[in-house]
Amino acid sequence: SVARWRPRTHARNSYSVPERKTQSKQGRLTVSKVVNSSWQMAVMRICRSSLLLLLVNKLVSARPPLTACPPSCANNELVELLDTFCSDKGTFWQSKHHYGSAYHSIFGSIRESVTSILEVGIGEDTAPSVAAWSSYFPNAHIYPIDIKTTREVAKRAEPDGATDKLVRHQAKFGCEYNRSMWLNPRVHLTLDTDASNPEQLKRVSLPATLDIVIDDGSHLFRDQEATLATLWPRVRPGGFYIVEDMLVGALPWSQAHALQVPTNNTACGHECFFPQRIAEHPFMFDRFSYEKGPSASLTVFSKKLMRENDWFWVVTGMHRGGGLDCSLVIRKKGPPLGNLGLPERGQGQGRAPTAAVSPVTDAGLARAWEELRAARAEHTRLTNRQADLASEITRSRSDDAMADARRYEAPRVCPTCAGTSSLPWLLLAASLSFIA
Repeated sequence: SVARWRPRTHARNSYSVPERKTQSKQGRLTVSKVVNSSWQMAVMRICRSSLLLLLVNKLVSARPPLTACPPSCANNELVELLDTFCSDKGTFWQSKHHYGSAYHSIFGSIRESVTSILEVGIGEDTAPSVAAWSSYFPNAHIYPIDIKTTREVAKRAEPDGATDKLVRHQAKFGCEYNRSMWLNPRVHLTLDTDASNPEQLKRVSLPATLDIVIDDGSHLFRDQEATLATLWPRVRPGGFYIVEDMLVGALPWSQAHALQVPTNNTACGHECFFPQRIAEHPFMFDRFSYEKGPSASLTVFSKKLMRENDWFWVVTGMHRGGGLDCSLVIRKKGPPLGNLGLPERGQGQGRAPTAAVSPVTDAGLARAWEELRAARAEHTRLTNRQADLASEITRSRSDDAMADARRYEAPRVCPTCAGTSSLPWLLLAASLSFIA
């Protein structure tokens, strides 16, 4: 058998047995090198992909670490809420406007007294600012208005639809979606409404007066002015009307809009839609006609409004090339929100304050903060419990429906048949008892 094996082996491989062993060993080494090389290349690809993802996360909006503060992290309670829900009014998401810094300065001391707030534009599907307002203003009814259609929103809200995908994406940055806010009796969402259209806006069910109105709609100057003219009569005396993103939207949002607001911006890269020159904006009301230009385009109504009421701009951030984050704040003449009975000048001078303000101590403030944190924790627990109960109710209804379906499909027992089948046994028992 060896003689037969060798010629065949030599014919097929043309080398002796020792040579075959040596080359087999070398082949295994070569294969091993190839495998190791392939493995190393795969590891290098994974590392390269990981580095690329890290770079993308750096370039895309990402919540900065605590070591990066200041200047890019939350420094008050409202900004914390805006960041929690991924609002661009906060410090890190998308445009990073930092508006919460200004709003907390204005409303922080009167937030308990605010009873109503309307916001034009909910932004993304998760409505982050609505979630923030409902927590920050504990006694206020929130009235979000948006141009999106009900059909569009319902389609996006389908399971694993656009809204769920957005929620998963925002969760990567530590953001939350407060789904339960839509069940909150203090939140009143209105869709299918163009806020720049007076007729559509007047059809919205609103209270007689509003404490705060925030226009975060199209950012187009003429739309902002039209919405102001419609909603200003509803703002209560002492209330606030805020127009956000005054210097957002010149370019590339709309070429026509570039003719209405300043567009001067240089070395701005991808942030050229944040113009620089506040002085050229029509809503920077030129009381003395120095510029003889921008404010002339305001309507008579807007000019009269700005002459008779307090107003100011807030600038909360700067972008590449010098573009600015700006909002216009108008306060309607009247007693302040949450006042202590102090009259406005020229109104009821003889009226005394209703109560004295007790001094606030550090210990009392610390205790109040602890109670507030405990209340928030309890609120979160109850909200989660509410969601669990809603899921249990849905599951129970589904189980009941399935049980009803099974009962309907099960074969029915005929009472007459059952009685007939038991009759012979009864007769047999009677006969046995008779014999006994």
